[in-house]
Amino acid sequence: MEKLKDSIFENLQTPSGADVFLKDKTLYVTKWNWDYQDCLAFQKNAQNLISKNRDHKVFIFCNHPHCFTLGRGNERGQDNLIDFPVSMMSSLRFPVHKIHRGGGITFHYPGQWIFYPIVSINEKNTLEDHMCWLLKSVKNILKDHFELDQVMAAKKLMGVWFERKKLASIGVGLNRFVSEHGIALNLVFDKNMFEEVHKINPCGMTPTTYTCLSELKDVEVSKIIEEFHHKYLSAL
Repeated sequence: MEKLKDSIFENLQTPSGADVFLKDKTLYVTKWNWDYQDCLAFQKNAQNLISKNRDHKVFIFCNHPHCFTLGRGNERGQDNLIDFPVSMMSSLRFPVHKIHRGGGITFHYPGQWIFYPIVSINEKNTLEDHMCWLLKSVKNILKDHFELDQVMAAKKLMGVWFERKKLASIGVGLNRFVSEHGIALNLVFDKNMFEEVHKINPCGMTPTTYTCLSELKDVEVSKIIEEFHHKYLSAL
């Protein structure tokens, strides 16, 4: 662990109340219940820094208050590829943020664990490599530490699955060949969130497709995010 002073991250304004440490050339930032727009602004600042220092990384771990995010579909500017009628936005209980990533609409809530890696995308670390790493790393923790033997990572299905149920969703964007956004894993059941999910088709899938770890395993709900996070950091 190193101090930020005298590193390239010295002038990167980290959020109040976050757990921040530097290991080798990677800055780790963890903040729970992080306002989505505030977190997005930090991602943008981190991207700008990494675009000028491509051998460094910023790993952001968080969750968010209840909200939805709406991507650009599969191709820039083709709204028909977003399986969500924009006219429905006013009927949702939680805010909808339009963001710069592929895919359609998805959801965030405090019972998730989210990882936003801000890294350089290049010939040695392609976008496909990056997405596969994200998916497999989450799958491995679920399998090795939570005994979900039938869990699988599926890039074409944009997530981590247990049998026919989706546990984690992935959505990645690029700016100047630096990644943004990442993967969100549903750990705790949230009645308010999942009721709202039934009004939409997240990522073009039926709402009943989605589940969470607490619905599949007997876990201590109050500690599950901390437990998963600790196991994930240990495996990095």
